[in-house]
Amino acid sequence: MNIPVRMRFVLAVLLCFPAAPSMRAQDSARELLRERTSMPHARQSAARPAPRLSSPDKSPGRPAASEQLHALRRSADADLTQDADLTQDADLTQDADLTHTVFGYHPYWIPDAAAEFYRFELLSHFAYFGAAVDPGSGEIADYYGWLVSPVIDSAKAAGVRVHLVATNFGASANRTLLSSPAARDTLVRRLIELMRLRGADGVNIDFEAVPGDQRDNLTAFFATLDAALASELPDAEISAALPAVDWSDSWNAAALAQHIDIFFIMCYDYWWSGSSTAGPVAPLQGSTYNVTRSLTTWLQNGIPAERMVMGVPYYGYDWPVVSEAPQSSTQGRGQARTYSRVQEMLQSHDRRWSTVFLNPWFPYLVADWRQVWYDDAESLEYKYELVKNLGIAGAGMWALGYDGEHPELWDLLARSFTRTTTVAEPPLAGGIALDVYPQPVRAEGVAHCRFTLPAGGQARLVMRDLLGRILWEKSLFRGDERAALPLRDVGAGTYLLELTSAGERTVRPFIVVR
Repeated sequence: MNIPVRMRFVLAVLLCFPAAPSMRAQDSARELLRERTSMPHARQSAARPAPRLSSPDKSPGRPAASEQLHALRRSADADLTQDADLTQDADLTQDADLTHTVFGYHPYWIPDAAAEFYRFELLSHFAYFGAAVDPGSGEIADYYGWLVSPVIDSAKAAGVRVHLVATNFGASANRTLLSSPAARDTLVRRLIELMRLRGADGVNIDFEAVPGDQRDNLTAFFATLDAALASELPDAEISAALPAVDWSDSWNAAALAQHIDIFFIMCYDYWWSGSSTAGPVAPLQGSTYNVTRSLTTWLQNGIPAERMVMGVPYYGYDWPVVSEAPQSSTQGRGQARTYSRVQEMLQSHDRRWSTVFLNPWFPYLVADWRQVWYDDAESLEYKYELVKNLGIAGAGMWALGYDGEHPELWDLLARSFTRTTTVAEPPLAGGIALDVYPQPVRAEGVAHCRFTLPAGGQARLVMRDLLGRILWEKSLFRGDERAALPLRDVGAGTYLLELTSAGERTVRPFIVVR
């Protein structure tokens, strides 16, 4: 039986976390397993019509990051290291602020004790998975601890925006629900009721394997939900989980952009438990379908970059294979392995690295050969760099708790998506120097920069986006000390300010928020 993306892991995870909420919850989780249409590698047959995927090399207005951009980023990283030394003893108000959206799914079966290792300061959004929908009526079949989970209280206390996840899996279930206006309206009412009961900040829609004949009804559902929230809970957000590849052409991205605040792209299961060969769950490159292609295609299809989140896996698969050679043919279905389980396995097996896919893996021998492919801090760091290079909103994970007590994935989030906040003018070093303040700055506000130039020097000040494109520039002369940065037409995101004089150059990144 094929299993929806989210629910493939339920049985494996229940084994990893025996202290799941209740036996009733475990039984209900098994009932949620639905027949689903296959994921990418099970469906790439010559007889299948080509999906609507344009080449990532033909992305209008979104060129690939240039060598110039990489040089700027290296320079910026070096300057940030200098900043750490310069401001160590300065009398500044500082804090670690998120620079991007970080959207974490929390499955209901993760025990409360495991959530003690969550670093909520590194999350912008906490999605509680979830409320199972009865497709025939639109009623909630089970809300799996939504009303009582203390983890929700912890997230809210930390200032994280909490979303309730509504789930419906399989072509048949989604056709039944979406083709019924009455069921859709009922579901919207029930979701608003549940959101009110816990003071939720938003709702996440996780409808998987939506058939193509429900494309218009899916859009109509989000329009109804949007209108109802605007009336009942006007500050609430709508987020949605979208497939890495829209095989059925079910998601009208341009139309849905009028109603959805956060598009969580499930950039995983390119290889899945039923694949004919072992391979990476989330290849950044190296295969016909990969994370880079998925994101660029969704951007081309109409999802605004500032609302797109790259979903990454905190799990892998363990397949029986014919040999230890990478991507060996499988001899049966793979088993889901959480990140924490993989780390246990690595105590007795040697990690290998695929330069083709930028992913870790390892083979091991029991009675026969097996291979495990997964993601870790090294492969995720490459993916988080893509988030920045594409200028999208951020990243998220399926799922919180799958890393257990291991801190390295949290540490990576801190390195990738936080920056020290300063509200006072920073000190300047001697020679050519540059600083931007306040950090971050609001789009409707004004950012200022201070700089020093060599004696008799002239200089050029340039503001670029993360794709290296020049947004603004100005010539400077000795005696100038400050400049105001024009932000009227600048969207939220990370930008680079570059100062060049007499062959010297320094770069400062700065954050614009809405």
